[in-house]
Amino acid sequence: MTTDRKDLATALAASLKAIDDDYTEEMRELRALFEEARQEAEKDEPNGQKLKALLSDANEMARTFATLDPAWQAVQRVARLFGIL
Repeated sequence: MTTDRKDLATALAASLKAIDDDYTEEMRELRALFEEARQEAEKDEPNGQKLKALLSDANEMARTFATLDPAWQAVQRVARLFGIL
């Protein structure tokens, strides 16, 4: 495995741990993309197109979560206020 792929696999593993520690339910799909990308990056001959597509999808999903997270936090606060959560 080349150094770049090893670094990518290490970064993806760190991202998986961060998601597991902080966002188990909300980021389940993003975690699945990172896991698949990590597995692909660790292969002796990874499919570059598949890896780029997985990381592109993960990037878009992360941007969406980052945009929606403040709104989701507000909804959760209101729901707790009314005893729904």
